[in-house]
Amino acid sequence: MLNKLDKKFEESILCVLLVIMTIILGIQIVARYVFGNSLAWSEELVRYLFVWSAFLGVPYCIRRKASIKVDQFRNMMPAGIQKALNYIDKIIIFILFLIIAIFSFDVIRSTYISGQTSAAMGIPMWTVQSSVFVGSVLSMIRITQNFIDLIKEKDKVKEDEQEA
Repeated sequence: MLNKLDKKFEESILCVLLVIMTIILGIQIVARYVFGNSLAWSEELVRYLFVWSAFLGVPYCIRRKASIKVDQFRNMMPAGIQKALNYIDKIIIFILFLIIAIFSFDVIRSTYISGQTSAAMGIPMWTVQSSVFVGSVLSMIRITQNFIDLIKEKDKVKEDEQEA
């Protein structure tokens, strides 16, 4: 169960968010063009769900190793240097998301204290802003998993060399 949750967590949430956004926008379109009366809250809710999906999409892409990168320079290097650059890459990205998580937590805290709410729905803004923190923490978890996988690949290569 945990293994399945580990592999499908972000993907499942992203699918649910996409379905909810599609349904809400569909209702908004019908309400506006068929009944001539639009819903005041629908666009705001879809916007906030989209923000959440964007920040949950980052750890999903990290888990799938589907990030945008230019690796032409790295591919020209010898295999040992490529692996070292992979380690450095993971460490730098982890530090980046750690910094983002720390600063986003400060933003969430100050927004929570101020009691700021959204205009149309009146939901607390810290719930929307927490998407950055949650996405950053999940990204750090996924980067750590990729780092461990990279180490296991190294061990696998060493085992293969010993067998040969």
